[in-house]
Amino acid sequence: MPEDVLFEEYEVIPELAQMRLPKEVLLDILDKALGDRGNVNSLDPLETGRTEMRRWVTRYLREDATLKELGWKLCRHGQIEGISNDELKIKLAFVNTNARTGIISKQPSNIAEKGTRTATLAEQNRRSDQYGLWDMDNVDETDSISLYDFWYFCGYAGDDYVSAEISRPDQIVGGFIRNFSKRIVICAPGKLDGLRAPNPVAEDFAEIDLPIITRKI
Repeated sequence: MPEDVLFEEYEVIPELAQMRLPKEVLLDILDKALGDRGNVNSLDPLETGRTEMRRWVTRYLREDATLKELGWKLCRHGQIEGISNDELKIKLAFVNTNARTGIISKQPSNIAEKGTRTATLAEQNRRSDQYGLWDMDNVDETDSISLYDFWYFCGYAGDDYVSAEISRPDQIVGGFIRNFSKRIVICAPGKLDGLRAPNPVAEDFAEIDLPIITRKI
C-alpha cells in the first residue's frame, strides 16, 4: 500500500486540519454539489454532469463561511478556477476524476484533458519536492500563486458510488494525471450512494396492510 495515501480517520483529519480544510466541510460541499448535479438527466448533453459537479463544488468552496474564516479565497490565477490560501501558499481546484477515485490500491486520473498551465503546476509540485520550497520573497507578487502548492479536489460521481479525495498531482502526461505525490481520501467508494436511483418495489409486490375481517354474528 503506498505510503502517500491517507485514508484512516486518524490520518486524514489532522492532515486536512493542517491544510485548513475540515473534512466535514468538504463532505458537506460534496453532498450539496451532488444534490444540484441530480437535476441532470439523460436529455442533457453528455458532459453536463461533469460540468455541473465542477461548477457547484467550486462555488460552494468559495461560498463556505468556515473556509473563508480559515483564509481561503476565490482564485482564478492562470485561468484555473479554484480557491487559494495565501498564508499556507496552497491552491485548490476541483477536477472530475474516474472510478479509481478513493480506491487505495489504484490511482485516479482526470476525465477531461488538462492544458499546459495545469501541467506546469504539477511540474512545479514535483520540482518543489526535489529541490525544496522556492523563495517567494523574490517573486513578482502577481505571479507568486504559480509557485503555490497545487492540490485537486478529486470527485467521482458514478451510478454505483460517489468518491472523493484531496490530492496533489506531480505529473501530467498528454493532459492526464499520471501521478499524485499525496492523496487524502475523504470519501471512499461505498460511503455515499451512487447516482442510480434504487429500483422501486413493484406495486404488485409492495407490502400492504391486510384488512382486518371480522365475522358478523
